[in-house]
Amino acid sequence: MGVFMDKFRLTGTRKKYVQIGLVTLAVYLGMKYVSPVVSPFIFAFLLAGMIDPLATKLQKILKIKKSVFAGFFLFLIVGIVFLVLWFLLSLLLSGGRNIAGQIPDFQREFGVLLENCCCSLEDRFGIDGIVIENFILEQVDILVENLEVKILPAVMGKSFDYLKNIAGGISFLVVTAIAVLLIMKDYSGLSEKIKEEKELEGVIHVSKKVIHYVKTFVKAQVVLLLIISTICAVTLGLIGMKGGILYGFLTGFMDMLPFIGTGIMLTPLALFMLLNGKAWQAAVCFFLYIVCALTREFLEPRLIGNKVGVWPVGILFAVFGGIRLFGISGIIKGPLSLVIICETCRYLWK
Repeated sequence: MGVFMDKFRLTGTRKKYVQIGLVTLAVYLGMKYVSPVVSPFIFAFLLAGMIDPLATKLQKILKIKKSVFAGFFLFLIVGIVFLVLWFLLSLLLSGGRNIAGQIPDFQREFGVLLENCCCSLEDRFGIDGIVIENFILEQVDILVENLEVKILPAVMGKSFDYLKNIAGGISFLVVTAIAVLLIMKDYSGLSEKIKEEKELEGVIHVSKKVIHYVKTFVKAQVVLLLIISTICAVTLGLIGMKGGILYGFLTGFMDMLPFIGTGIMLTPLALFMLLNGKAWQAAVCFFLYIVCALTREFLEPRLIGNKVGVWPVGILFAVFGGIRLFGISGIIKGPLSLVIICETCRYLWK
């Protein structure tokens, strides 16, 4: 019996494995079931922490309440976000109309390109080009039919879910704004009470590390967004692409998304140019894709470096796992969970 118990006694290494498992489980349950309820208030507290130093100075100079300044600050942020979204939506609609107007030309160019390819195959290999052309056109018709019959109704059927998510996002923002105003009334007192609680020492330590990671990551992504968007917008504009500036900024936004990157924009644009007989512009799009990928690979380690304490491949794994576990919100929850797990374990083992 003693030998049996010795095998299952928690040694230093086994104890660490158990702690990793328990911390991972706790973080998963927290992200899955607790974060939807408490995240507006956590975000509000962090936002209040950023506003408080400036609000304190203005309170002494202008003799205005912190909550009044916080309300003005939030109104300003909402106004700026609304203007940016309105500008992007206007560009998107304008670009969409341009693409829609080019669809007939695209269809004609596709037909000519397909016919030329089939004729070349027939001349070189003796294959009946008409048979190949008819087969490809039949597959295109089947694809369009499936799109109309299956995919579009499925998307429209989820419109209620989309509206529900939009309503949830609006309610999150409203609750956060109200919570900021309430917290700002006595932010200093709340902060002091939290710091005095010895039981929360570990939570405060881990929270500071996580906040540092979020700040570093967000700053790096904003810088990369501006650089890559500028490169793409200027390049696509110079080669004379209609809506090039819009596509450039959209490419910068897509570059922030894992597993998608600039290729989701630049590759279709390159193929579109190629089918329209603009080979050199297509080549520029492919070259631009390579430039954007190299730019991110070169700048991201220098902007983030070892400041977050997590390997880049770990972040990639966390994003993939987060999407599988939490859905689209896993893009944020996955890496955040990984950082919380790592920092918690480091705190326990120090």
